[in-house]
Amino acid sequence: FWKRLAISAKHDTVIPKLFSLSTNIPAFLDRFPDAKIVYMVRDPLNVLPSGLSLVTGVLDKRFGFWSLDQKIQQRFLKRLYNALLELLKRFHEDWQSGAIDQSKVFIVKYDRIMTDFEELMNDILIFMGATPTDEMMTEIKNTAESQRQYTSAHQYNLEKFGLTEDQIRSDCAFIYNTFFASENDEDV
Repeated sequence: FWKRLAISAKHDTVIPKLFSLSTNIPAFLDRFPDAKIVYMVRDPLNVLPSGLSLVTGVLDKRFGFWSLDQKIQQRFLKRLYNALLELLKRFHEDWQSGAIDQSKVFIVKYDRIMTDFEELMNDILIFMGATPTDEMMTEIKNTAESQRQYTSAHQYNLEKFGLTEDQIRSDCAFIYNTFFASENDEDV
């Protein structure tokens, strides 16, 4: 798949957006040892309800998910939550165990995309070994301005998914401890 993607792009640099790569980074890097990965870490209190909302929204439009028996909804939501949690766990385990060559992965905290986009892009370009064009720098500057003014309209009701903030914080303590340990960290 990756080779086909590079060939079809007619370029040796391919920049896909793939959440599924997080469960397979060691194998991906074995296959493509020159690859560099930008991995976004987001607060689980945002990413888990977002994933649940995305999937249940599609299922509701197609199958009337929210009209199903409540036991069926709860069973599905529990399984989906556990699957999304597993994605986080697999990346974290590979990251902590050394299975991932950390020099090939640049960790980006979501909030930094919104608040420090220009500097973040500079750091990513350095990591990638890329030299930006004037056009790219203008686009980065314009995007940074719009990012600073952006406010998400998404409001997630954890109760709707049978979750609590404490449960997510507990289930995802490994993410908080590794990537959000310092409350003074500017990137959080």
